[in-house]
Amino acid sequence: MEEKIKEAKSAVSLIGLGCKIISISGLLLTIIYSTILFNEKVNKNFYFWGIVATAFCSSASLGALGSIADNSKKSRALIALLVESTNSASQIPVAHEFEYSDLNEDN
Repeated sequence: MEEKIKEAKSAVSLIGLGCKIISISGLLLTIIYSTILFNEKVNKNFYFWGIVATAFCSSASLGALGSIADNSKKSRALIALLVESTNSASQIPVAHEFEYSDLNEDN
């Protein structure tokens, strides 16, 4: 049972992993893009900072979505284990003790 619990805790969602990879690459590209444009003689107005902030926040939110997918898969695996163990515990036969009854002794 300990092995199944460890497996459930270490479950990784492939979609979540993909979201995290895209998020990290998006964050890095945003930082590189903004530093290159910041060093050039470009008009750094409200739109420049808006584009940088939007790219940064969208990459961070995609990483958060990947974390949610991973945690959802771990929770689903742990809940399935809990239901499985509960069902197997309810199927254990209970020993019935016979009560002595003196109703038949009168006959």
